[in-house]
Amino acid sequence: MGKRQEPVRKSVKDVLADLLAGHREAAFGGPESALKYLHRAFEGQASMPNAVKAVAYDLYAEAQAQCGQWEGCAASVGVSLGYLPDLEAAFPHEYRRMLEGMTCFERGIQAYTELGNFHAALNLCERAMALKLGEHYEAKRDSLEWAQ
Repeated sequence: MGKRQEPVRKSVKDVLADLLAGHREAAFGGPESALKYLHRAFEGQASMPNAVKAVAYDLYAEAQAQCGQWEGCAASVGVSLGYLPDLEAAFPHEYRRMLEGMTCFERGIQAYTELGNFHAALNLCERAMALKLGEHYEAKRDSLEWAQ
């Protein structure tokens, strides 16, 4: 009898690279195409690493925002932010760069503002400011406080 081959196990970095490459290709077809790709990626990978989910849900939120799906966008932002500790643990040296490249804070603030949930938008501004993601979040916070 032959020896049974073990399934190939990809590293978190490889899974993320595959996701980003697939998303980049799908995004050429527009945000709807990107949403479709990401939906299939979630369905097809029951064991997607949590660190990769942080990025995947960030991309999902971006595409949902581009399609005007504000409730879904807000939900995806929440999921993405919940996986940030996993992203930091898996990519300790690249975490800061990755975090700065994510759009979940911007899109979450936009989604919550569109939905009229200024309190949640303010909370995201505060969280982004605590992470030192840019002074523009302070300006957003000030403008949201005025709108409230």
